[in-house]
Amino acid sequence: MVTEEEGYPSVPCSICGKTVRWKKPPKSKKRLPSGWKRHQAKVYCDKCWGERFILRAVSLPVASPLDCTWDELNESLHALWAVTTQASNWLMTELYAKDVRRFAGEEKMPAMAGVYLYPKARERFPDLPSQTVAAMEKAITQKYKALRKDIIWTCRRSLPTYRYPSPFPIPGQGWSIALDNGQPIISVPIGGKERIHLRLRGAAGGFHRQLKAVKQIVSGEAEQGQVDIYRQGHGKGATIMVKMVAWLPRTAMAEREVNTLFVRSTAEAMAVALNVKDEALWTYHGNQIPGWSIEHKKRLQDWADDTKAEHRPTPPFERLRNHASERYHHRMQTAAHELAAMIVNYAVRRRFRAIRWDDSIRTFAPDFVWADLKGKLATKADAASIELIALEEEVSGETVAELSD
Repeated sequence: MVTEEEGYPSVPCSICGKTVRWKKPPKSKKRLPSGWKRHQAKVYCDKCWGERFILRAVSLPVASPLDCTWDELNESLHALWAVTTQASNWLMTELYAKDVRRFAGEEKMPAMAGVYLYPKARERFPDLPSQTVAAMEKAITQKYKALRKDIIWTCRRSLPTYRYPSPFPIPGQGWSIALDNGQPIISVPIGGKERIHLRLRGAAGGFHRQLKAVKQIVSGEAEQGQVDIYRQGHGKGATIMVKMVAWLPRTAMAEREVNTLFVRSTAEAMAVALNVKDEALWTYHGNQIPGWSIEHKKRLQDWADDTKAEHRPTPPFERLRNHASERYHHRMQTAAHELAAMIVNYAVRRRFRAIRWDDSIRTFAPDFVWADLKGKLATKADAASIELIALEEEVSGETVAELSD
């Protein structure tokens, strides 16, 4: 429902009734204020939307193309990835070229002037769909604005560059997905075809969590966003991935007891869960994780030694070394996912309202991806409407600062 007030349209929230009055007339009566969403004939303000939905990315590998062969698909994607890489670097460079420069004596960085690169980008890269160019222009502008202080003012970092293959983005209006006997099939515009259908892996491939999110998108419970098509890995072992961004409904949970689950890393285990009385509830050792690191370090050192033995220009085991590094990285990421899921699932089952996470002791697995684990823990706790209180040791190691995520 849209009402008129003093000539400026105002949009009431369907949940709380909050109304925003525009400072100037919007271009369209259907347009909503920043942060507001329209879903299933209801209008949500930013607060009500955040309480009911959470933004998540769901990545699934392509099982097979349905409208073409693998060679045709790879050829089309190769051309698109090459153009998106060029366009991304061009957009970033143009934003930098049109921005201000700092002169001696200046203390305050001025706001960035409005830069609209879509028309020139469409003219320069005609092979990219218009929706893709618009999505790239918006995303890269946002990224540049977030980094511009470090780039042009403090010079703490250089201008970001994009390397092939840069993902091919498709806005939320440009794709659709359906289920065929439980298998997700996505329809996207690729190459010279108007539409191409890709069969994605589902529950049979072990993607139960992702398939649950796909079902919510198909049923309309979730609000679909952008899709990125990218490549994971190198050479013959590379996999074509589809990353779908969507606003998923938050998990509705019964009212929890007022208590906190304390989880910390120790010198003998990856994680120990404790109650408020400091009594151990369960322990996850994860002895395989430091073993992976030791094994991977030894193999890398052996390959480094062999490389010195006059292997020029490329050692014969280069592909094997790259494959081992990718496998080790995937192992660590999977372990972080599983540990974060175990902690949050236990907190949900035992109806804890908060998780207090302390990873200041990392001697058991010093090479583990602790930062990624905390990020995944924050993501999963937020999805379950559980507060995460994280303790992070300072770089100096002398003090411990309490952070609330």
